Amino acid sequence: MDEERSLHVEVDGYKYLGILEYNEVLYAEMKIRLQNEYYRRLKRILKSKLNGKNVIMAVNTWAVPVLRYGAGVINWTKAELESIDRKTRKQMTIYGMLHPRADVQRFYLARGQGGRGLKSVEDCVPLEESGLADYVQSSARPLMVAVAKEGLPLKEKTLTQKQLKEQKELERAEGWKNKPLHGQFLRQTEEIRDDATWDWLRKGDLKKETEGMITAAQDQALRTNAIKAKVEKQNLSPLCRMCGEKDESMGHLVGECSKLAQAEYKHRHDNVARMIHWNIAHSYGLDVSSKWYEHKPEGAIENDHVKLVWDFDIQTSTYIQGEDQTWL
Repeated sequence: MDEERSLHVEVDGYKYLGILEYNEVLYAEMKIRLQNEYYRRLKRILKSKLNGKNVIMAVNTWAVPVLRYGAGVINWTKAELESIDRKTRKQMTIYGMLHPRADVQRFYLARGQGGRGLKSVEDCVPLEESGLADYVQSSARPLMVAVAKEGLPLKEKTLTQKQLKEQKELERAEGWKNKPLHGQFLRQTEEIRDDATWDWLRKGDLKKETEGMITAAQDQALRTNAIKAKVEKQNLSPLCRMCGEKDESMGHLVGECSKLAQAEYKHRHDNVARMIHWNIAHSYGLDVSSKWYEHKPEGAIENDHVKLVWDFDIQTSTYIQGEDQTWL
């Protein structure tokens, strides 16, 4: 039995704390095994029915640690880590999690900053190495002191793990904001944006495909006529295909198109107003459904104390001639 074990070790090496070794660490073999396991877990997560936020959390807590564990032992190169991140984003795109033209920097930012919260392998492996170096350099244990004297594990370390993390986050945030196309939303909303702007990302109730589409729209990544004509230089008009009045940008489609105003815009407005209507009716004891999302507002409901109207025309005394024929 001992001879069989010895033969197995001589041929295949052995594992110590999960790292494959022989006379020395088998770096090439370990890299292949770790990447295969990482991609296996990534695909299992993406095939699940988890919503957008939970997909990211699962990848961060179940897939990424496969590669983080060997940091400081496995000598990953920057090019190898960049390749893993690219393949990760490709898989995310295949499963509808990420739009192919969406901003990459934003994908790795925290959700409280408007990002999607994915941990970048290119970032987290150096962070783990930095954390290991912090531990070695601050430890008073004799073995750790001896390791520190040898200049290991990082010989030219200048930043602490916390400083390195803050630096990378700042670089990604600035990189997203300063991009001419992808950074438009941040620049245009700078004066009115607050913490509540990103509540929909923090809550993470949306499907991964829906979340990816919304962030792509904010990044101006969807191929509208304006993008095709002005960015891709196609020979076509940049004007809106619905109204033909202004350039077909995402901002125009979401809130400016005159042809969409009395259909899609009104439907969106009424869905928001429906909850407000239900809350007002409920507070005054009017007869409404028990749940707001089942509420179907009527033209007018009332009791002895209040009358509540819905989508009701109000005629006023002064009429101003204009494009919308508005009474004031």
